[in-house]
Amino acid sequence: MDAHKRNLSKPDGLKLILALGFFVLAATEFAFGQQVKQPWVAPASAMSVQNPLKASPSGLNDAEGLYQQNCVICHGKTGASNGPAAGSLPQKPANFTDARMMKKATDGELFWKMTTGRAPMPSWQDRLSETQRWELVNYLRELTRKGQYKYLGAASKN
Repeated sequence: MDAHKRNLSKPDGLKLILALGFFVLAATEFAFGQQVKQPWVAPASAMSVQNPLKASPSGLNDAEGLYQQNCVICHGKTGASNGPAAGSLPQKPANFTDARMMKKATDGELFWKMTTGRAPMPSWQDRLSETQRWELVNYLRELTRKGQYKYLGAASKN
């Protein structure tokens, strides 16, 4: 009888483990979905931070390389939130060609968001230097400017 009880307990234990695993996965997916649906607002202290770097040709060139290497997959080549992975994300990535949105966003806010990250966007704090992140802020502004010219019919081919 003991052997019979042990055989019954193994499938029951497996069912319990599978049920707990499913519950944890479902709760994680729900929490992730809820986080993405919440507005992503930088703290006031971050909003007021000024970019210490002026845009320069070499800085923009360096940032373009960083953008192509790290950001294109989601945000797209021109920043229009149309990268190859954008469609599989639970929320569209930021569209840096949206002049209205970018006009509202401060440099400090953009820097804070790329520094801290929020799923599905990773934190870049440990991957890119502070200088690289500020250069990327300048590059995002350049993408916005290029996007505005595109709508006016004056953009160069990208």
